[in-house]
Amino acid sequence: MTLFKKVIATTLVLISANALALTHLDGKVAYEDIEASPITIVGAPKTTLGQDFKYPSGQPLIEAFNIEIPVGKQTDLHKHLVPLYIYIVSGDLEVDYGSKGKKIYKPGTSYVEAIDWCHIGKVSGKAPVKVIGVYLGEKTPDQIKPVPCAKPN
Repeated sequence: MTLFKKVIATTLVLISANALALTHLDGKVAYEDIEASPITIVGAPKTTLGQDFKYPSGQPLIEAFNIEIPVGKQTDLHKHLVPLYIYIVSGDLEVDYGSKGKKIYKPGTSYVEAIDWCHIGKVSGKAPVKVIGVYLGEKTPDQIKPVPCAKPN
């Protein structure tokens, strides 16, 4: 094999290996000594209450928050108008969905929060709850803020 053919063959092998690493097909392919493993989203591709959802149209607005609920505290009764991805970092989160019941989410769990459904989140245990919330909204109007509810669903 000529030197040119060897260089071409080696280049193709390297490109193929890098393309596979970039795809993370199985979630375990290292990319420059970094591993990516998939996070299972409970109920995907629907919300935690089994609702279908779509992304808002218009200019997208994505905002992420570190949210902490101290022991003995809870959120106000509220709802979200856009998809909200939740990842439980630590603590046990109890969410009361009114007529749909209560759910407890453990650390390492992720889900898409109910849309247009009133609920309350609180600590279920002896440690604060820490979550990462990623809102997938629209810039105009700003749809990121939770909407207060007068009564449960």
